[in-house]
Amino acid sequence: MGMENIEHVVVVMMENRSFDNLLGWLYDNQTDPPLFNIPPQSPATFDGLADKACANMLNGQSLPASRPPTGWPPANNPSLVPTPDPQEEFDHITAQIFGTACPAPGAAPDMSGFAQDYATTSAGAATAGQIMQGFGPREANVINQLARSFAVSDRWFASVPSQTWPNRAFIHTGSSDGHINNDNYELYDIPTIFNVLESQGKSWGVFHNSTLVPSLTLGQFLGQLGAFDDHFHRYDDFKIFCQANAASPPTARLPAYSFIEPRFTPEPGLLEIDYPNDYHPPHNVCRGEQFLADVYQAVRNSPYRDQILLVITFDEHGGCYDHVPPPSGAAAPQPWPQSRDGRFDFSRYGVRVPAIVISSYVQPGTVFRASPNEAPYDHTSVLATLRDWLALGSDPQHPFLPSLRIQNAPTLDRVLTLTDQNMNTNWPNITAQCTVGEDDQSLQTPLNDVQKSLIATAIRNNSDNPTDPATVAGAAGQAKSMQTYEHALNYLRPAAP
Repeated sequence: MGMENIEHVVVVMMENRSFDNLLGWLYDNQTDPPLFNIPPQSPATFDGLADKACANMLNGQSLPASRPPTGWPPANNPSLVPTPDPQEEFDHITAQIFGTACPAPGAAPDMSGFAQDYATTSAGAATAGQIMQGFGPREANVINQLARSFAVSDRWFASVPSQTWPNRAFIHTGSSDGHINNDNYELYDIPTIFNVLESQGKSWGVFHNSTLVPSLTLGQFLGQLGAFDDHFHRYDDFKIFCQANAASPPTARLPAYSFIEPRFTPEPGLLEIDYPNDYHPPHNVCRGEQFLADVYQAVRNSPYRDQILLVITFDEHGGCYDHVPPPSGAAAPQPWPQSRDGRFDFSRYGVRVPAIVISSYVQPGTVFRASPNEAPYDHTSVLATLRDWLALGSDPQHPFLPSLRIQNAPTLDRVLTLTDQNMNTNWPNITAQCTVGEDDQSLQTPLNDVQKSLIATAIRNNSDNPTDPATVAGAAGQAKSMQTYEHALNYLRPAAP
């Protein structure tokens, strides 16, 4: 059992939703419990919201965690909840989980500050209750059906209680290079898992669902990965590789490790604008559902799907409510065991996020966690799994990533409990049951910070020296001056064919 039957690992990382926001009503433990727990527990349990009465207080009013989401002004579209974008910087996340941005030393997080923090956005107190609303199996059927049909973790945490760039760095390197915010979109100049794979002769690829905007991974690690431009592909290439015959040569099939990025920004398409499909609030959840279903169907229909392990997760919670306090005691990352500003030691994980493991060797209806004496699952569990599966730690001439966080992380091999004799052949046909509509297409939609970071990457990549610090800073300043989808599209359109 385990990873010996796997030849291809695929990871798709979506954006900025908490576990409770998308999967909090997956099971109710009473009339509809999960089938299995890893580690085993009888009866099997699931830590969601259906059997709890969780709430935040705001101005003396109790705002309960609830579903389904309702329409709130100005959008009045439940699929756009929450609108506007919640705050996700380090200080705001601290306020969300502690109820204050300045917790006392030794204070325990109580997840009491989500509504209070969201009320400081343009939503204000009148519509702050939407941050407590989530999507159940009817409203987000794709991700919920995938979680039921395979294995889901109800104890997978973001690696750092902060934004997109630091957390995506952890899944690529085991460190955030000392950053606890997106900062000025500075290049991260530390080795990645892709550098290790390349040095050890293992195949890899990054597939991004964008045309004019560069890969976020390449833009973040340009100094480390700029020489490997041929490993960065359009998402459509991923589907082509999945369709190859099982007996096709390795170059025609998926690489050993594939990392998939959704579309983060609006882009001019051939006939109309292509809108983001990354789940990032307030982007339409239905677009994320459709993209996730497309990835799953590509793997499901692959002639060699039994050799593929598909992992779906989210980089961070993006300010959306979750009731489980992030644990402390995390191992220090390497390099940069302290944040660059010296105020965080990376000993506390980020908020819980969805994580689903899909394979023919996964028992349907499984809920998995780390053992009580282990570190919890976080994004570095992907790196630890790759290390053991491909024996990446056995080549002293081309060493594996040094982070202690990876060394302590539990791996995914234990989730694959089936064998060739009893493998799961019932991969359900899953399509999104929601309708996008047209009310998420305003060109006055504000750009979020990760969108600005990608525009900055596009700007500097059009320069003569994209890694020059002055170029990086200038591109960041230019991108941060762009406020809306219209600004981004006006920049991107001249590059359109």
